[in-house]
Amino acid sequence: MPLVTEAFDWQHGVYLAANVALEATAAAEGTVGTLRRDPFAMRPFRECDMTRYFEHWLRFGAAATLDSRQLPRIYLVNGFRKGADGRYLWPGYGDNARVLEWIVGHC
Repeated sequence: MPLVTEAFDWQHGVYLAANVALEATAAAEGTVGTLRRDPFAMRPFRECDMTRYFEHWLRFGAAATLDSRQLPRIYLVNGFRKGADGRYLWPGYGDNARVLEWIVGHC
């Protein structure tokens, strides 16, 4: 997965978000360093059935398209991608501006 991926359209963006996997940390359940599925990166905060949550965002996109409203582009950032030297390409929240600058430039 590249460092930054743009969804082809709204439905594809919902699909990407529904398939997010995060590396477990000391603050999250699971063995540190293993991948865990975390749709929309909302696992610790979800209070409803995730199927209904996905359906909501798909219906939202369909309604906006029917009303001719322009939906925002959706980007997925792979914060765990490593370079050939073994270091993270996106070292963390202190370097958000670099990723956001690329996205704005891409738009």
